[in-house]
Amino acid sequence: MPDIAQVAVNITKKIDREIFHYRIPPHMRSSIKIGCRVQVPLGFQICEGFVIDFPQETKVKELKEIQEIIDTNPIISQEMVTLAIWVSEKYLCPLYRVLDYILPPYARIKKEKWVELTNTLGDMVDTLSILDPLADKILKELGKGPQRLETIVNKFSLKSQTVLEDLEKRGLVNFYYNFKNQGSAKYLTYIESQISKEHLEEIINQKLKRAPKQAEIIKYLTKQGPCNLTQLCRIFSINSSSLISLEKKGLVKKYKLREERLPEIYKEFENKKKLKFNDDQLKAITEISNQLHVGKFGTFLLHGVTGSGKTEVYLECIKNTLKLGRGAILLVPEISLTPQVIGRFKSILGEQVVVLHSNLSQGERLDVWEKLRSGKAKVLVGVRSAIFAPVQNLGLIVIDEEHETTFKQTEPDPRYHARDVALERSKITGAVLVLGSATPSLESYYRTQRGIYRLLEMPQRVTRRTLPQVEIVDLREEFKIGNKSIFSRKLQENIDRALARGEQVILFLNRRGYSTFVLCRECGKPLQCQNCSISLTFHSFPLEMKCHYCNYSSTVPKRCPSCGSTFIRYFGSGTQQVEMELKKIWPEIKVTRMDVDTTRNKNSHQKLLAEFRRGETNILLGTQMITKGLDFPNITLVGVIAADMSLNLPDYTSSERTFQLLTQVAGRAGRGEKEGKVIIQTYNPTHYSITSGKSQDYHEFYQQELAVRKLMDYPPFSSFIRILISDFKEKTVISCSEKIGQVMQTNFKNRLEILGPAQAPISKIKNRFRWQIILKGNDLELLRNAARYGLKQVIKEETSKTLRVIIDVEPQSIL
Repeated sequence: MPDIAQVAVNITKKIDREIFHYRIPPHMRSSIKIGCRVQVPLGFQICEGFVIDFPQETKVKELKEIQEIIDTNPIISQEMVTLAIWVSEKYLCPLYRVLDYILPPYARIKKEKWVELTNTLGDMVDTLSILDPLADKILKELGKGPQRLETIVNKFSLKSQTVLEDLEKRGLVNFYYNFKNQGSAKYLTYIESQISKEHLEEIINQKLKRAPKQAEIIKYLTKQGPCNLTQLCRIFSINSSSLISLEKKGLVKKYKLREERLPEIYKEFENKKKLKFNDDQLKAITEISNQLHVGKFGTFLLHGVTGSGKTEVYLECIKNTLKLGRGAILLVPEISLTPQVIGRFKSILGEQVVVLHSNLSQGERLDVWEKLRSGKAKVLVGVRSAIFAPVQNLGLIVIDEEHETTFKQTEPDPRYHARDVALERSKITGAVLVLGSATPSLESYYRTQRGIYRLLEMPQRVTRRTLPQVEIVDLREEFKIGNKSIFSRKLQENIDRALARGEQVILFLNRRGYSTFVLCRECGKPLQCQNCSISLTFHSFPLEMKCHYCNYSSTVPKRCPSCGSTFIRYFGSGTQQVEMELKKIWPEIKVTRMDVDTTRNKNSHQKLLAEFRRGETNILLGTQMITKGLDFPNITLVGVIAADMSLNLPDYTSSERTFQLLTQVAGRAGRGEKEGKVIIQTYNPTHYSITSGKSQDYHEFYQQELAVRKLMDYPPFSSFIRILISDFKEKTVISCSEKIGQVMQTNFKNRLEILGPAQAPISKIKNRFRWQIILKGNDLELLRNAARYGLKQVIKEETSKTLRVIIDVEPQSIL
């Protein structure tokens, strides 16, 4: 049995290390395991930590002992501890933070400070009761037993904390910490009849002749079977006293069952249809399944045009994985995609499938987590964080729309990419990884060309229909002829035709709100957020100016806040404005708008898409959440309102992002029996991301974009690490940035490229000033070492408690 434990400790102070060795007390040695959480001493405090290893020896002469084991069974498996160590090293994130992130929110520890009496009160109590009435009251309260510090403060006032600290110095009370999980399973009480149907009338006549209500209840339970206590009380309009009486007579029995709080799936998304595979699908299924049968790690890139049947390939490969007795994870980039996928998968695979995403309640997440841990559920569909879920005997990981930037965590730590984590988890478990997309990321496709991934192509739609016809409208020409509307003439004409035929339309604009910014025509200043260096967006409902970064809002001004002028002008269009214009031109139609503002509530994605699938609305208008994965046969027209929006961002991935969005949203049209059409409105009709999007030619775009990346030495030919420094005081930010920059220049100038320090493109968010340093080079390990060294040298000298230094390895954006 081990006698030394290696523990990743939760450290909040600026300490160089976070992993420590502790002696395991003899009475804990048989029960402690890797993946358990423990309480350990660190300095003068007690901290929580995760056991990550049992080393045979240590260089530390006098080891402190573990105080307590928090989990009776490991909360994280050894496999996931190994993965967490890799994530910590890859993304330069403290290991405890990674392990804590892996846990579902309900299982995270809440640290509570408690206070209790010591055994040394003696005669001092009488003296204190005379000198300090508040101390007397507190001591009497503690005489009832230990209390939470928060409870004492709430009951007696903030001054009680000072009094307690004084009592601790006198040796009369003792503070300690209690660690507890933040959630638990939910159990329901059921009532079951204890008599048979044959003896029902006899029992009623003998024991319940004078209790007609009890007779009704026992009849119901005997004939219908066990019933939930709450439901039974509601049916018979009773309280629990009637049931207590029946229980005392031995006629009913109470028992508890754990409630499974699993998310609802709308019937509109159920799909049991059996489909016949085409040759491309069969080839992909065969190659992936052969690798599954080998039982060894392998990675495939499934490049299939929109509508080529990639989801059916995933489903068939998951079925083959289950036949081998192994589990599977399917990651999707947006919550909006889960209803369709879950509906299809549950229709075929039944209760083996569960879903995991941020819109679930804590109770629902708990039940999903436990179903996976116990092996009752073997298939998980989820968004980014689902890659860490405890799927047992994992055999297959599928990442749909693998190119999506939402697979990269931006905040908080760890700032991981789910694709890279999936790759590592597949290696650890011997699973097969399938990356699927109509527009693969440049990095992934480049890896197929170098033989790192195996490429599977599906160049045709399942229906054998051609891809939708795409037309580009030059908005400069529209302006010349006097059309200042949001909609070009071509788009209006095609919307008219589609609506007249009873068909449905998708309109895409990647900007929510009504107007993108508001400008004073006299002084030229835009209305800016008071907390961020960003323009406020005008929202028509509710009527307000709003910041999409910090959520600050203000009333719509009648005069310019800077110069007092009344000449205020609204510029740019958001989804709210497009919705209003649609209703002006086509007042008889119904529009479904999907953006962050309309999908805040639980199940709102599912509800809105279900309405559209039923044909209750004519036009689906939205941001990027509508550009991928939606498969509605009656959509024949897709309109892109402003194709240049992502193209003009100061980011090296802007061209790739634009091409992907255009190709993905275009793929929503013509997926049924009717032909599809796409209208792209743009001010840059000759840009290669727009022209490649028109022809939906990925290979043409890949060759042109790769040439640009090679010329500029951008990924995949190099790697980036971004060091972002922020604080409420700009002087502190500049000073820290310059110090880190100086350390970099001194130690790494000739080994990597150092860009900055400089203001971040968005120089202030939530009142925090932001500067950044970009490290660029061909050796990612060298970049990591440089970032780690620079931070270590500077941060320990900083005194600001609000200073924040973020290291983002291979960032998706540098805004």
